[in-house]
Amino acid sequence: MGVGETTFLLRDRWAGGTLVIELYGELDIWSTVTLAGHVESLLDRPRPDVVVDLREVTFLDASGLRMLVRVKRQVADKGGALRIVRPCPRVWRVLRLTRLDRAFTVLDGLPAALERPAEHRGGHGVSA
Repeated sequence: MGVGETTFLLRDRWAGGTLVIELYGELDIWSTVTLAGHVESLLDRPRPDVVVDLREVTFLDASGLRMLVRVKRQVADKGGALRIVRPCPRVWRVLRLTRLDRAFTVLDGLPAALERPAEHRGGHGVSA
């Protein structure tokens, strides 16, 4: 991987009253440090309803796990609800081995009401 290549991406959008955070690529120390402030600002509202879509996450280390736990805590502290969409088997295995799979409400897919319409595939993103 060369300098300047993006290894992660975050897209956020609202679907009704639910914040959908779509994560792509590698959630490691570099990505989580870069994304932490943006994610915190997204959650700056009372009783947030949040779905974190992990289907396109290809790598997850301890820093990525910490970020997910921090998001869960921040949402809970504001009286909100957090759900995650089950990632690929390799990333899901990390969540299972650390027993963090038990700490989250896990969805097998994004509910139809939260799916992005085909004509709106672009949008706001944060990457590095």
